[in-house]
Amino acid sequence: MAKASSKTDTVGKIAAIMRLLCSSNDTYSLREIEGFTGIPKSTLHRLLKSLEKEEWVYADPKTDQFRPGVGFFLLHNEKLFHQALIGAASEEMERLVAETQKTAILSVLEGRRGLCIYHVEPACPVKYVARRGMSIPLHVSATGKVLLAFSPKEVRERIISCDLPPDVDKDRLRQELEYIRKQGFAYSREEWLTHAGDISVPLFDRRGNFLAQLGLAGLVTSFDGQEETIIKKLKEAADRIKGKL
Repeated sequence: MAKASSKTDTVGKIAAIMRLLCSSNDTYSLREIEGFTGIPKSTLHRLLKSLEKEEWVYADPKTDQFRPGVGFFLLHNEKLFHQALIGAASEEMERLVAETQKTAILSVLEGRRGLCIYHVEPACPVKYVARRGMSIPLHVSATGKVLLAFSPKEVRERIISCDLPPDVDKDRLRQELEYIRKQGFAYSREEWLTHAGDISVPLFDRRGNFLAQLGLAGLVTSFDGQEETIIKKLKEAADRIKGKL
C-alpha cells in the first residue's frame, strides 16, 4: 500500500511541474519551480531529469531555465506542438529572410497533406507570398517533397500509393525522394508555381525525430548561383533550431 501511495505522490509532483510550466509563456529556474510547487530540490532535480529524457521538459543549456518540451506537446495537441515549433524557429526564420530576401516557410505533415504553420516574408515588393494554413501538395515543390521524403516509411508509401494524382510517375517519385533523403535537402524550380523556386531542409528534434520542413522560396532566377550558400544557411539554421527542441 505504501508503494502505491508513493507512485501516486510522484504522479502528483509531475502533474504539478507540468501545470506550472504550461501555465504561462515564461520559463522557470529550478529554484522557482521549487518555490511554486513545494517539491524538495533533490526530488525536483530527479523528476526534471526524467521528464527531460522523455522530452516532456526542455532545459535551456544557456539559461538553466525550464519549459514544456516537444514530447509533451506531441501528446497534448497539434496546436501547442505547432506553437512550440514556431517559438523555436521564428528567430532563425527572421535571420534567413534578412540575409536572403526570400520568404521563409515552416510546414508540417498533417494527415496526408502538407500544411504551412508559419512564414516570414521579406519587405521587398517582388516576393513569394505564403500564408499560414496554406495546403501544400506533397509530390511537387521542395517544400512538399521534403515533408514526404522524411515522413515515416509506412506513411510515405501510403500517400504515394493512394493519395497522389493518377498521372504522377510513382516509381520516379520514389527514386527522387530517396535522393532527397540522402542529400538532406530538396530544390525545385517552377514545379508548383510559375516563376517560383524553393529550397527546403528537414527539421529534426534532438533525438533525430523528423518534425517539420524549413525552407526559403522566391523568384526562381534569384536562386541562380546562390544554391550552395542557401542550402548551407538552411542546414545551419535547422541545427540551431534542433538544439531548442
